[in-house]
Amino acid sequence: MDSTLFSQINTTIAVKENSLLTEEFFQKLLQAEDREVLALLLQSTPYPLSAEDLEDLDAIEQVLIKTLAAEYQWAFEETPDKTIVSMFSLRYVYHNIKVLFKAKASKQDFSQLLLPIGEQPLEALSHLVSTLHSEFFPNFMVEELRDIWSEYEDYRDIRVLEVGTDLAYFKHLKKMAEQFDSSVFSQAVQLMIEFYNVITVKRALDQKKPQSFMLQLLSEDGDLAPKDYITLVENQELTVWFNQVNPDGFKVDLKDYEEKMRQGSITAVDLEYLYDVLQFNLLEQTRFEIQGPLVLARYLLGRELEVKNLRLLLSAICNDLPLEAVKERMRPVYGQ
Repeated sequence: MDSTLFSQINTTIAVKENSLLTEEFFQKLLQAEDREVLALLLQSTPYPLSAEDLEDLDAIEQVLIKTLAAEYQWAFEETPDKTIVSMFSLRYVYHNIKVLFKAKASKQDFSQLLLPIGEQPLEALSHLVSTLHSEFFPNFMVEELRDIWSEYEDYRDIRVLEVGTDLAYFKHLKKMAEQFDSSVFSQAVQLMIEFYNVITVKRALDQKKPQSFMLQLLSEDGDLAPKDYITLVENQELTVWFNQVNPDGFKVDLKDYEEKMRQGSITAVDLEYLYDVLQFNLLEQTRFEIQGPLVLARYLLGRELEVKNLRLLLSAICNDLPLEAVKERMRPVYGQ
C-alpha cells in the first residue's frame, strides 16, 4: 500500500490529537472534589457531561458511545482505505449481529442495545440478519451467519448464536488483517485471539464449567490447540504462554502480573487489563512512523482506551466507589 495516501488524514490526526485527554487531565478528574467540579472539567472535552448526567450510568454511556461513533464516522469518511477503520469497528458490528440474532430468535425488540458504529448503516445489518442475504457485506460473512443461524435452528440454544458470532468475528478479523502487508496488524489480531481464549478458560474454570463447555467457546485460530489453553490455565503455566505473546520488544514492566500467573491468582479482569496494555505497546512501537495507516490505528486505539478509562472512572464515581481500584485499572493514555 502506498503510505503517502494517508498523508492528508494523518495531518488531520496531528490536529485532532489535541483533543485527546492527557494523563495529567485524567489525574484532575480523579482528584475532582465532587460531580460539579468533574462536570466543569468535562465541558472542555469531547465528553460534555453534566453533574446530573454523572449520576446516571445510561447517560454516561450514551455520551461516550456518541463521541466514539462520531470519531469512527469521521475516520470512515476521511480514510483512503476503509479496511483499517473497519478492523477497529468490526467488534461493534458483531456485537450488533449478536443483538439482532437474539432479537430474531426471541422475537423481542433489543434495538436499544445496538451501537451506531460500523461502515454500513444499522438498517443494512438488520436486513442481513433478518434475511441472511446482503449486497453490502462480503459473501464469506453472509455464509458464516447463515451457518450460525442454521445451527441455532437445530439446537434452539441462544448460546449457539453468542459463541458462533464471537468466533465468526475472529475469522473475519483475520481475513481483514491479511489485506495489509504489515506484521503489526497480524500480530494485533493474533494477540486478541490469544487473550480471548485464555480469558474464556479462566472465567469458565472460575465458574467450574466442564472442559466440554470450554471447548465449544474457544477459537481454533489461536496459536495453540484449544485443549492446550485449558491445560495452561489449569496447571498455572500461563507465564510460558505470556512470554510468547509478550516479546522483548514490549518495554513494559509487568512483573506483578507475571507473579500472579505463577501463583495462579491472576484474574480475568487482570488479563483484560494486560491485553489492552500489550495492544497499546504493540502500536506504540510504531510511533515514529508518521506515514501510512499505523498513525490512524494508533489514534483509533487511543480513542478506544480513552473511552474505556472514562467509563471506568465515571462508573466508579456514579456508584460512589473508591477510586484507588480505578487508578490501578487505568489503561495507557495516548501520547504518555
